[in-house]
Amino acid sequence: MMLGHKFTIFFILTIVYLAKTQHDKNQIPPWDFKPNVWTITNRPVVTDLRTPIPIKTTVSTISTFPSNSCPPHSHVFSFSNVGLQKIGRDFIHSNDVVSLSLDNNNINDISPFAFRKMQNLKYLDLSGNNISKEKLLLLPRSANLQTLIIDNNRDSHDPVTEALKEYEIFQNLKHLHLRNSQLRNFQIYFYMTTPILTHLYLDNNNISSSDAVFDNIPATLTHLYLNKNVIDRVKQGKLRHLQKLSMDDNVITQVCFEKCEDKSISLKDAAEMQFLSLARNLISEISSDAFSDTSRLLKLDLSGNKIADITKGTFNKTMMISNLSLADNILVTVPDVCSIMHLRNLDLSGNRISAVFSGTFCINLRTLEYLHLSNNVITTIETRAFRSLQSLKYLDLSGNRLKQLPAHWVYSWYIQELHLERNNFTELDSISLINIKELRNIYLDENPMPVLTAGSFNLLPGHVRIHLKNMGVEYQCEQCTCENEDDEDNKNDDYENKNGNDDNGNDSWE
Repeated sequence: MMLGHKFTIFFILTIVYLAKTQHDKNQIPPWDFKPNVWTITNRPVVTDLRTPIPIKTTVSTISTFPSNSCPPHSHVFSFSNVGLQKIGRDFIHSNDVVSLSLDNNNINDISPFAFRKMQNLKYLDLSGNNISKEKLLLLPRSANLQTLIIDNNRDSHDPVTEALKEYEIFQNLKHLHLRNSQLRNFQIYFYMTTPILTHLYLDNNNISSSDAVFDNIPATLTHLYLNKNVIDRVKQGKLRHLQKLSMDDNVITQVCFEKCEDKSISLKDAAEMQFLSLARNLISEISSDAFSDTSRLLKLDLSGNKIADITKGTFNKTMMISNLSLADNILVTVPDVCSIMHLRNLDLSGNRISAVFSGTFCINLRTLEYLHLSNNVITTIETRAFRSLQSLKYLDLSGNRLKQLPAHWVYSWYIQELHLERNNFTELDSISLINIKELRNIYLDENPMPVLTAGSFNLLPGHVRIHLKNMGVEYQCEQCTCENEDDEDNKNDDYENKNGNDDNGNDSWE
Protein backbone atom coordinates (compact mmCIF):
# COMPACT_ATOMS: atom_id res chain seq x y z
CA MET A 1 0.00 0.00 0.00
CA MET A 2 2.83 2.33 0.96
CA LEU A 3 4.68 1.45 -2.22
CA GLY A 4 1.62 2.35 -4.28
CA HIS A 5 1.44 5.81 -2.67
CA LYS A 6 5.09 6.44 -3.37
CA PHE A 7 4.73 5.42 -6.98
CA THR A 8 1.73 7.77 -7.39
CA ILE A 9 3.67 10.74 -5.90
CA PHE A 10 6.67 9.98 -8.11
CA PHE A 11 4.45 9.85 -11.20
CA ILE A 12 2.80 13.23 -10.39
CA LEU A 13 6.17 14.92 -9.77
CA THR A 14 7.46 13.57 -13.08
CA ILE A 15 4.45 15.01 -14.96
CA VAL A 16 4.90 18.42 -13.27
CA TYR A 17 8.62 18.50 -14.14
CA LEU A 18 7.99 17.67 -17.79
CA ALA A 19 5.25 20.32 -18.05
CA LYS A 20 7.48 22.99 -16.50
CA THR A 21 10.33 22.11 -18.83
CA GLN A 22 8.11 22.45 -21.88
CA HIS A 23 6.72 25.77 -20.56
CA ASP A 24 10.24 27.17 -20.09
CA LYS A 25 11.11 26.32 -23.68
CA ASN A 26 8.17 28.38 -24.91
CA GLN A 27 8.71 31.20 -22.47
CA ILE A 28 9.54 34.72 -23.66
CA PRO A 29 13.19 35.88 -23.37
CA PRO A 30 14.35 36.89 -19.90
CA TRP A 31 14.67 40.57 -20.92
CA ASP A 32 11.07 40.84 -21.98
CA PHE A 33 8.73 42.78 -19.72
CA LYS A 34 5.89 41.24 -17.78
CA PRO A 35 2.32 42.07 -18.86
CA ASN A 36 1.94 44.91 -16.39
CA VAL A 37 2.42 48.66 -16.20
CA TRP A 38 5.10 50.01 -13.89
CA THR A 39 7.53 52.87 -13.39
CA ILE A 40 11.31 52.54 -13.12
CA THR A 41 13.07 55.41 -11.37
CA ASN A 42 16.84 55.60 -10.88
CA ARG A 43 17.64 59.23 -11.64
CA PRO A 44 15.42 62.24 -12.44
CA VAL A 45 16.96 63.58 -15.66
CA VAL A 46 18.91 61.97 -18.48
CA THR A 47 20.50 63.95 -21.28
CA ASP A 48 21.88 61.14 -23.41
CA LEU A 49 20.09 57.86 -24.00
CA ARG A 50 22.85 55.65 -25.39
CA THR A 51 22.81 52.79 -22.88
CA PRO A 52 20.11 50.64 -21.27
CA ILE A 53 17.23 52.51 -19.72
CA PRO A 54 17.89 53.42 -16.05
CA ILE A 55 15.49 56.35 -16.17
CA LYS A 56 11.98 57.22 -15.19
CA THR A 57 9.63 55.79 -17.75
CA THR A 58 6.31 54.10 -18.13
CA VAL A 59 6.05 50.73 -19.84
CA SER A 60 2.80 49.00 -20.68
CA THR A 61 1.81 45.85 -22.48
CA ILE A 62 -0.93 45.69 -25.09
CA SER A 63 -2.58 42.32 -25.54
CA THR A 64 -5.48 43.25 -27.79
CA PHE A 65 -3.70 43.90 -31.10
CA PRO A 66 -4.66 41.63 -33.99
CA SER A 67 -2.20 38.79 -34.44
CA ASN A 68 -1.49 39.80 -38.02
CA SER A 69 -0.42 43.34 -37.12
CA CYS A 70 1.54 43.17 -33.86
CA PRO A 71 3.84 40.73 -32.08
CA PRO A 72 2.37 38.55 -29.31
CA HIS A 73 3.68 40.91 -26.58
CA SER A 74 3.21 44.52 -27.61
CA HIS A 75 4.85 47.13 -25.39
CA VAL A 76 4.23 50.87 -25.14
CA PHE A 77 7.17 53.01 -23.92
CA SER A 78 6.84 56.62 -22.73
CA PHE A 79 9.82 58.91 -22.05
CA SER A 80 7.87 62.19 -21.95
CA ASN A 81 9.40 65.27 -20.32
CA VAL A 82 12.48 63.66 -18.76
CA GLY A 83 15.14 66.03 -20.12
CA LEU A 84 16.55 63.92 -22.94
CA GLN A 85 18.95 65.63 -25.37
CA LYS A 86 20.35 62.76 -27.44
CA ILE A 87 19.12 59.33 -28.46
CA GLY A 88 21.91 56.81 -28.93
CA ARG A 89 22.10 53.67 -31.04
CA ASP A 90 20.11 50.57 -30.09
CA PHE A 91 18.83 52.13 -26.88
CA ILE A 92 15.96 49.63 -26.84
CA HIS A 93 16.53 46.15 -28.15
CA SER A 94 13.11 44.56 -28.52
CA ASN A 95 10.85 43.82 -31.44
CA ASP A 96 7.89 43.85 -29.06
CA VAL A 97 7.87 47.65 -28.81
CA VAL A 98 5.00 49.06 -30.92
CA SER A 99 4.68 52.57 -29.46
CA LEU A 100 7.39 55.00 -28.32
CA SER A 101 6.83 58.52 -26.93
CA LEU A 102 9.81 60.86 -26.60
CA ASP A 103 7.82 64.10 -26.53
CA ASN A 104 8.54 67.30 -24.60
CA ASN A 105 12.27 66.81 -24.15
CA ASN A 106 15.27 68.72 -25.56
CA ILE A 107 16.31 66.17 -28.17
CA ASN A 108 18.49 67.62 -30.93
CA ASP A 109 20.47 64.55 -31.97
CA ILE A 110 19.20 61.08 -32.86
CA SER A 111 21.56 58.27 -33.89
CA PRO A 112 20.94 56.78 -37.36
CA PHE A 113 20.77 53.41 -35.60
CA ALA A 114 18.48 54.44 -32.74
CA PHE A 115 15.43 52.41 -33.73
CA ARG A 116 16.91 49.56 -35.74
CA LYS A 117 16.28 47.02 -32.94
CA MET A 118 12.54 47.89 -32.85
CA GLN A 119 11.36 46.42 -36.11
CA ASN A 120 7.68 46.42 -35.09
CA LEU A 121 7.55 50.07 -33.99
CA LYS A 122 4.32 51.57 -35.35
CA TYR A 123 3.89 54.81 -33.40
CA LEU A 124 6.61 57.39 -32.67
CA ASP A 125 6.04 60.75 -30.94
CA LEU A 126 8.90 63.29 -31.05
CA SER A 127 6.81 66.40 -30.35
CA GLY A 128 8.21 69.32 -28.39
CA ASN A 129 11.92 68.78 -29.11
CA ASN A 130 14.76 70.73 -30.79
CA ILE A 131 15.27 68.87 -34.04
CA SER A 132 16.71 70.82 -36.96
CA LYS A 133 13.87 71.65 -39.36
CA GLU A 134 15.75 70.61 -42.45
CA LYS A 135 16.23 67.16 -40.89
CA LEU A 136 12.77 66.59 -39.41
CA LEU A 137 12.26 63.59 -41.68
CA LEU A 138 15.88 62.48 -41.66
CA LEU A 139 15.12 60.01 -38.91
CA PRO A 140 16.16 56.39 -38.41
CA ARG A 141 13.84 54.27 -40.47
CA SER A 142 11.50 51.75 -38.94
CA ALA A 143 9.99 49.45 -41.54
CA ASN A 144 6.57 49.23 -39.90
CA LEU A 145 6.19 52.83 -38.63
CA GLN A 146 2.63 54.06 -39.34
CA THR A 147 2.30 57.24 -37.25
CA LEU A 148 5.02 59.88 -36.81
CA ILE A 149 4.35 62.98 -34.70
CA ILE A 150 6.82 65.90 -34.65
CA ASP A 151 4.55 68.76 -33.55
CA ASN A 152 5.75 71.86 -31.68
CA ASN A 153 9.36 71.47 -32.74
CA ARG A 154 11.74 74.21 -31.52
CA ASP A 155 14.65 74.55 -33.93
CA SER A 156 17.48 76.37 -32.18
CA HIS A 157 20.20 75.45 -34.67
CA ASP A 158 22.34 78.15 -36.27
CA PRO A 159 21.85 79.02 -39.04
CA VAL A 160 18.11 78.39 -38.81
CA THR A 161 16.53 76.87 -41.89
CA GLU A 162 12.85 77.18 -42.78
CA ALA A 163 12.56 74.25 -45.18
CA LEU A 164 12.51 70.48 -45.02
CA LYS A 165 15.42 69.25 -47.14
CA GLU A 166 16.70 65.84 -46.07
CA TYR A 167 14.62 62.74 -45.56
CA GLU A 168 14.42 58.99 -45.26
CA ILE A 169 11.81 56.78 -46.93
CA PHE A 170 8.90 55.70 -44.72
CA GLN A 171 7.26 52.96 -46.73
CA ASN A 172 4.36 52.26 -44.35
CA LEU A 173 3.77 55.69 -42.83
CA LYS A 174 0.10 56.77 -42.97
CA HIS A 175 -0.16 59.62 -40.44
CA LEU A 176 2.41 62.45 -40.36
CA HIS A 177 2.08 65.35 -37.89
CA LEU A 178 4.25 68.45 -38.42
CA ARG A 179 2.11 71.08 -36.69
CA ASN A 180 3.50 74.26 -35.17
CA SER A 181 7.06 73.60 -36.27
CA GLN A 182 7.98 76.93 -37.94
CA LEU A 183 7.92 75.49 -41.45
CA ARG A 184 7.76 77.75 -44.51
CA ASN A 185 8.74 75.53 -47.40
CA PHE A 186 9.47 71.96 -48.46
CA GLN A 187 12.30 70.75 -50.63
CA ILE A 188 11.22 67.14 -50.39
CA TYR A 189 8.62 65.05 -52.20
CA PHE A 190 6.01 63.55 -49.93
CA TYR A 191 5.02 61.06 -52.62
CA MET A 192 8.57 59.64 -52.41
CA THR A 193 9.18 60.05 -48.68
CA THR A 194 5.76 58.73 -47.63
CA PRO A 195 4.33 56.85 -50.62
CA ILE A 196 1.16 55.58 -48.86
CA LEU A 197 0.47 58.59 -46.60
CA THR A 198 -3.25 59.18 -45.87
CA HIS A 199 -3.26 61.96 -43.21
CA LEU A 200 -0.96 65.02 -43.24
CA TYR A 201 -1.11 67.66 -40.48
CA LEU A 202 0.66 70.97 -41.22
CA ASP A 203 -1.37 73.34 -39.04
CA ASN A 204 0.05 76.52 -37.51
CA ASN A 205 3.17 76.95 -39.61
CA ASN A 206 4.22 79.75 -41.98
CA ILE A 207 3.49 78.01 -45.27
CA SER A 208 2.70 80.51 -48.01
CA SER A 209 3.10 78.47 -51.18
CA SER A 210 0.45 75.84 -51.71
CA ASP A 211 2.53 74.39 -54.57
CA ALA A 212 5.12 73.20 -52.05
CA VAL A 213 2.40 71.02 -50.54
CA PHE A 214 -0.09 70.14 -53.27
CA ASP A 215 2.55 69.39 -55.92
CA ASN A 216 4.21 66.84 -53.66
CA ILE A 217 1.47 64.89 -51.90
CA PRO A 218 0.90 61.23 -52.85
CA ALA A 219 -2.31 60.09 -54.51
CA THR A 220 -3.13 58.09 -51.36
CA LEU A 221 -3.58 61.25 -49.24
CA THR A 222 -7.21 61.69 -48.16
CA HIS A 223 -6.97 64.11 -45.19
CA LEU A 224 -4.98 67.36 -45.30
CA TYR A 225 -4.85 69.95 -42.51
CA LEU A 226 -3.37 73.39 -43.29
CA ASN A 227 -5.03 75.60 -40.68
CA LYS A 228 -3.27 78.79 -39.56
CA ASN A 229 -0.87 79.31 -42.43
CA VAL A 230 -0.63 82.11 -45.02
CA ILE A 231 -1.77 80.25 -48.14
CA ASP A 232 -3.60 82.42 -50.67
CA ARG A 233 -4.12 80.04 -53.59
CA VAL A 234 -4.87 76.43 -54.47
CA LYS A 235 -4.69 75.83 -58.19
CA GLN A 236 -7.10 73.91 -60.36
CA GLY A 237 -7.01 70.12 -60.14
CA LYS A 238 -4.93 69.93 -56.94
CA LEU A 239 -7.70 68.45 -54.78
CA ARG A 240 -8.38 65.41 -56.90
CA HIS A 241 -8.02 62.68 -54.25
CA LEU A 242 -8.74 64.53 -51.01
CA GLN A 243 -11.74 63.63 -48.86
CA LYS A 244 -11.12 66.24 -46.17
CA LEU A 245 -9.40 69.62 -46.48
CA SER A 246 -9.15 72.01 -43.54
CA MET A 247 -7.67 75.42 -44.40
CA ASP A 248 -9.05 77.70 -41.69
CA ASP A 249 -7.22 80.95 -40.95
CA ASN A 250 -5.48 81.46 -44.28
CA VAL A 251 -5.82 84.32 -46.82
CA ILE A 252 -8.03 82.88 -49.58
CA THR A 253 -10.38 85.49 -51.12
CA GLN A 254 -12.40 83.46 -53.65
CA VAL A 255 -13.93 80.00 -53.97
CA CYS A 256 -14.16 79.11 -57.65
CA PHE A 257 -14.20 76.38 -60.30
CA GLU A 258 -12.26 77.36 -63.45
CA LYS A 259 -12.22 81.14 -63.94
CA CYS A 260 -10.34 81.97 -60.78
CA GLU A 261 -8.65 85.07 -59.45
CA ASP A 262 -5.14 85.14 -58.02
CA LYS A 263 -6.04 84.52 -54.39
CA SER A 264 -8.49 81.68 -54.82
CA ILE A 265 -9.13 78.01 -54.25
CA SER A 266 -10.37 75.98 -57.21
CA LEU A 267 -12.64 73.04 -56.43
CA LYS A 268 -12.47 71.59 -59.92
CA ASP A 269 -11.92 67.80 -59.87
CA ALA A 270 -12.54 67.67 -56.09
CA ALA A 271 -14.97 64.81 -56.66
CA GLU A 272 -13.96 62.89 -53.52
CA MET A 273 -14.30 65.84 -51.15
CA GLN A 274 -16.60 65.20 -48.18
CA PHE A 275 -15.43 67.75 -45.59
CA LEU A 276 -14.26 71.25 -46.55
CA SER A 277 -13.45 73.96 -44.02
CA LEU A 278 -12.35 77.45 -45.10
CA ALA A 279 -13.34 79.35 -41.97
CA ARG A 280 -11.78 82.71 -41.17
CA ASN A 281 -10.17 83.42 -44.52
CA LEU A 282 -10.82 86.60 -46.54
CA ILE A 283 -13.44 85.09 -48.86
CA SER A 284 -15.77 87.66 -50.39
CA GLU A 285 -16.82 85.80 -53.54
CA ILE A 286 -18.18 82.34 -54.32
CA SER A 287 -18.63 81.67 -58.02
CA SER A 288 -21.95 80.10 -58.97
CA ASP A 289 -20.23 76.99 -60.36
CA ALA A 290 -17.70 76.59 -57.53
CA PHE A 291 -19.22 73.36 -56.19
CA SER A 292 -19.94 71.69 -59.53
CA ASP A 293 -17.62 68.74 -58.80
CA THR A 294 -18.33 68.30 -55.09
CA SER A 295 -21.49 66.20 -55.14
CA ARG A 296 -20.21 64.09 -52.20
CA LEU A 297 -19.72 67.04 -49.88
CA LEU A 298 -21.18 66.38 -46.41
CA LYS A 299 -19.87 69.29 -44.35
CA LEU A 300 -18.99 72.81 -45.49
CA ASP A 301 -17.68 75.56 -43.22
CA LEU A 302 -17.34 79.07 -44.67
CA SER A 303 -17.78 80.94 -41.41
CA GLY A 304 -15.83 84.04 -40.45
CA ASN A 305 -15.37 85.42 -43.96
CA LYS A 306 -16.66 88.47 -45.89
CA ILE A 307 -19.43 86.85 -47.91
CA ALA A 308 -22.21 89.32 -48.68
CA ASP A 309 -24.19 87.33 -51.23
CA ILE A 310 -24.50 83.80 -52.60
CA THR A 311 -25.93 83.40 -56.09
CA LYS A 312 -29.10 81.35 -56.37
CA GLY A 313 -28.26 77.80 -57.50
CA THR A 314 -24.73 77.79 -56.08
CA PHE A 315 -25.53 74.67 -54.04
CA ASN A 316 -27.46 72.80 -56.74
CA LYS A 317 -24.80 70.06 -56.97
CA THR A 318 -24.33 69.62 -53.22
CA MET A 319 -27.54 67.89 -52.19
CA MET A 320 -25.76 65.66 -49.66
CA ILE A 321 -24.51 68.41 -47.33
CA SER A 322 -25.77 67.81 -43.79
CA ASN A 323 -23.87 70.63 -42.01
CA LEU A 324 -23.46 74.10 -43.53
CA SER A 325 -21.98 77.07 -41.68
CA LEU A 326 -22.08 80.59 -43.09
CA ALA A 327 -21.83 82.20 -39.67
CA ASP A 328 -20.06 85.52 -39.10
CA ASN A 329 -20.24 86.84 -42.64
CA ILE A 330 -22.07 89.92 -43.95
CA LEU A 331 -25.13 88.29 -45.54
CA VAL A 332 -28.20 90.53 -45.59
CA THR A 333 -30.70 87.83 -46.63
CA VAL A 334 -31.04 84.11 -46.04
CA PRO A 335 -29.21 82.45 -48.95
CA ASP A 336 -30.83 79.91 -51.25
CA VAL A 337 -30.16 76.46 -49.80
CA CYS A 338 -33.30 74.77 -51.08
CA SER A 339 -31.37 72.27 -53.21
CA ILE A 340 -29.57 70.82 -50.16
CA MET A 341 -32.15 68.13 -49.48
CA HIS A 342 -30.22 66.38 -46.69
CA LEU A 343 -29.37 69.51 -44.67
CA ARG A 344 -29.66 68.96 -40.92
CA ASN A 345 -27.72 71.86 -39.43
CA LEU A 346 -27.66 75.41 -40.88
CA ASP A 347 -25.71 78.18 -39.14
CA LEU A 348 -26.41 81.76 -40.28
CA SER A 349 -25.58 83.47 -36.99
CA GLY A 350 -23.57 86.67 -36.85
CA ASN A 351 -24.68 88.12 -40.20
CA ARG A 352 -26.76 91.17 -41.16
CA ILE A 353 -30.07 89.47 -41.93
CA SER A 354 -32.98 91.79 -41.12
CA ALA A 355 -36.07 89.70 -41.97
CA VAL A 356 -37.28 86.15 -42.50
CA PHE A 357 -40.09 86.11 -45.03
CA SER A 358 -42.72 83.52 -45.85
CA GLY A 359 -41.21 81.12 -48.36
CA THR A 360 -37.60 81.83 -47.35
CA PHE A 361 -37.23 78.19 -46.40
CA CYS A 362 -38.66 75.89 -49.05
CA ILE A 363 -40.39 72.56 -48.61
CA ASN A 364 -37.25 70.66 -49.71
CA LEU A 365 -35.68 71.31 -46.31
CA ARG A 366 -37.68 68.57 -44.61
CA THR A 367 -34.61 67.20 -42.81
CA LEU A 368 -33.44 70.47 -41.20
CA GLU A 369 -33.27 70.02 -37.43
CA TYR A 370 -30.98 72.84 -36.20
CA LEU A 371 -31.25 76.45 -37.39
CA HIS A 372 -29.01 79.21 -36.01
CA LEU A 373 -30.02 82.83 -36.73
CA SER A 374 -28.60 84.48 -33.63
CA ASN A 375 -26.80 87.85 -33.58
CA ASN A 376 -28.32 89.23 -36.74
CA VAL A 377 -30.49 92.37 -36.97
CA ILE A 378 -33.83 90.62 -37.49
CA THR A 379 -36.82 92.82 -36.81
CA THR A 380 -39.44 90.97 -38.87
CA ILE A 381 -40.54 87.36 -39.05
CA GLU A 382 -43.52 86.87 -41.30
CA THR A 383 -46.42 84.51 -40.77
CA ARG A 384 -45.49 80.94 -41.68
CA ALA A 385 -41.84 81.91 -42.12
CA PHE A 386 -40.65 78.53 -40.82
CA ARG A 387 -43.70 76.45 -41.70
CA SER A 388 -41.84 74.26 -44.23
CA LEU A 389 -39.29 73.12 -41.64
CA GLN A 390 -41.27 70.15 -40.42
CA SER A 391 -38.35 68.45 -38.62
CA LEU A 392 -37.02 71.54 -36.84
CA LYS A 393 -35.99 70.78 -33.24
CA TYR A 394 -33.71 73.68 -32.35
CA LEU A 395 -34.18 77.34 -33.33
CA ASP A 396 -31.90 80.15 -32.17
CA LEU A 397 -33.15 83.72 -32.73
CA SER A 398 -31.22 85.28 -29.85
CA GLY A 399 -29.42 88.58 -30.14
CA ASN A 400 -31.80 90.15 -32.67
CA ARG A 401 -34.29 93.07 -32.57
CA LEU A 402 -37.59 91.23 -32.38
CA LYS A 403 -40.54 92.78 -30.56
CA GLN A 404 -43.20 90.23 -31.45
CA LEU A 405 -43.80 86.94 -33.23
CA PRO A 406 -47.02 86.64 -35.23
CA ALA A 407 -49.47 83.77 -34.98
CA HIS A 408 -48.49 80.76 -37.08
CA TRP A 409 -44.95 82.08 -37.61
CA VAL A 410 -43.78 78.52 -37.12
CA TYR A 411 -45.70 75.34 -37.81
CA SER A 412 -43.63 72.56 -36.33
CA TRP A 413 -44.72 70.25 -33.58
CA TYR A 414 -41.17 69.10 -33.05
CA ILE A 415 -39.32 72.21 -31.83
CA GLN A 416 -37.91 71.37 -28.43
CA GLU A 417 -35.62 74.33 -27.76
CA LEU A 418 -36.28 77.97 -28.70
CA HIS A 419 -33.78 80.77 -28.02
CA LEU A 420 -35.12 84.34 -27.92
CA GLU A 421 -32.57 85.94 -25.57
CA ARG A 422 -31.44 89.55 -26.02
CA ASN A 423 -34.34 90.74 -28.14
CA ASN A 424 -36.90 93.50 -27.52
CA PHE A 425 -39.88 91.53 -26.20
CA THR A 426 -41.78 93.45 -23.54
CA GLU A 427 -44.44 90.86 -22.66
CA LEU A 428 -45.08 87.16 -23.08
CA ASP A 429 -48.26 87.79 -25.03
CA SER A 430 -46.17 89.07 -27.95
CA ILE A 431 -44.68 85.61 -28.44
CA SER A 432 -47.05 83.22 -30.16
CA LEU A 433 -46.27 79.57 -29.46
CA ILE A 434 -49.33 78.04 -31.06
CA ASN A 435 -48.76 74.61 -32.65
CA ILE A 436 -45.42 74.00 -30.92
CA LYS A 437 -46.46 70.87 -29.06
CA GLU A 438 -43.03 69.45 -28.17
CA LEU A 439 -41.45 72.62 -26.77
CA ARG A 440 -39.43 71.91 -23.63
CA ASN A 441 -37.26 75.02 -23.19
CA ILE A 442 -37.75 78.64 -24.21
CA TYR A 443 -35.03 81.16 -23.36
CA LEU A 444 -36.10 84.77 -22.83
CA ASP A 445 -33.08 86.03 -20.91
CA GLU A 446 -32.25 89.73 -21.07
CA ASN A 447 -35.47 90.92 -22.65
CA PRO A 448 -37.12 94.14 -21.37
CA MET A 449 -40.15 92.57 -19.69
CA PRO A 450 -40.93 94.74 -16.66
CA VAL A 451 -44.25 93.03 -15.88
CA LEU A 452 -45.27 89.37 -16.14
CA THR A 453 -48.97 88.56 -15.77
CA ALA A 454 -50.34 85.20 -14.71
CA GLY A 455 -52.62 85.06 -17.73
CA SER A 456 -49.67 85.02 -20.09
CA PHE A 457 -48.49 81.68 -18.72
CA ASN A 458 -51.86 80.04 -19.30
CA LEU A 459 -51.27 80.22 -23.07
CA LEU A 460 -47.99 78.32 -22.98
CA PRO A 461 -47.70 74.67 -24.06
CA GLY A 462 -47.65 72.07 -21.32
CA HIS A 463 -44.34 70.98 -19.75
CA VAL A 464 -42.45 74.00 -21.10
CA ARG A 465 -39.68 75.55 -19.02
CA ILE A 466 -39.18 79.30 -19.41
CA HIS A 467 -35.74 80.75 -18.69
CA LEU A 468 -35.86 84.38 -17.57
CA LYS A 469 -32.38 85.24 -16.36
CA ASN A 470 -31.62 88.97 -15.85
CA MET A 471 -35.13 90.07 -16.70
CA GLY A 472 -35.45 92.86 -14.19
CA VAL A 473 -39.03 91.87 -13.36
CA GLU A 474 -40.71 94.36 -11.04
CA TYR A 475 -42.54 93.22 -7.94
CA GLN A 476 -45.30 95.66 -6.99
CA CYS A 477 -47.02 95.36 -3.65
CA GLU A 478 -50.03 97.68 -3.32
CA GLN A 479 -51.46 98.59 0.07
CA CYS A 480 -48.80 96.74 2.04
CA THR A 481 -47.23 98.10 5.19
CA CYS A 482 -43.82 96.86 6.14
CA GLU A 483 -42.61 97.46 9.66
CA ASN A 484 -38.95 97.13 8.74
CA GLU A 485 -36.61 96.18 5.92
CA ASP A 486 -36.27 92.61 7.20
CA ASP A 487 -39.99 92.03 6.78
CA GLU A 488 -39.84 93.44 3.26
CA ASP A 489 -36.93 91.14 2.40
CA ASN A 490 -38.79 88.13 3.76
CA LYS A 491 -41.80 88.92 1.61
CA ASN A 492 -39.62 89.26 -1.47
CA ASP A 493 -38.00 85.91 -0.69
CA ASP A 494 -41.42 84.29 -0.38
CA TYR A 495 -42.43 85.75 -3.73
CA GLU A 496 -39.31 84.41 -5.44
CA ASN A 497 -39.79 80.94 -3.99
CA LYS A 498 -43.40 80.79 -5.07
CA ASN A 499 -42.48 81.78 -8.60
CA GLY A 500 -39.88 79.10 -9.24
CA ASN A 501 -36.55 80.77 -8.56
CA ASP A 502 -33.93 78.06 -9.20
CA ASP A 503 -30.78 77.38 -7.19
CA ASN A 504 -28.70 79.66 -9.43
CA GLY A 505 -30.89 82.69 -8.88
CA ASN A 506 -32.51 82.44 -12.31
CA ASP A 507 -36.24 82.80 -12.70
CA SER A 508 -37.88 79.76 -14.30
CA TRP A 509 -41.42 78.53 -14.63
CA GLU A 510 -42.73 75.10 -15.57
